[in-house]
Amino acid sequence: MVTEPLHPTSPVDELLDRISRLRTDADLVDGYARRLSEIASALAGCAAAPDGTSDTLERRAAACGTAATQLRTAADALLEHVRAVG
Repeated sequence: MVTEPLHPTSPVDELLDRISRLRTDADLVDGYARRLSEIASALAGCAAAPDGTSDTLERRAAACGTAATQLRTAADALLEHVRAVG
């Protein structure tokens, strides 16, 4: 059985919600990038850390930074679409 929501939302409201979630996700991924970089820095001087650990973590941090940028770019593009369709 399909039921209609009690308070239907407009397509624009749904898109604005999606934009907000994309930006929130970008902020989270940026936070992961910072944490990975901090851990990489901490392990850089640690003799017990396996070889290449810091480099691997820095590459992962860079990938997170790229993903965050892409999420923000998607949010911006979606916002431009919302503005264009009114």
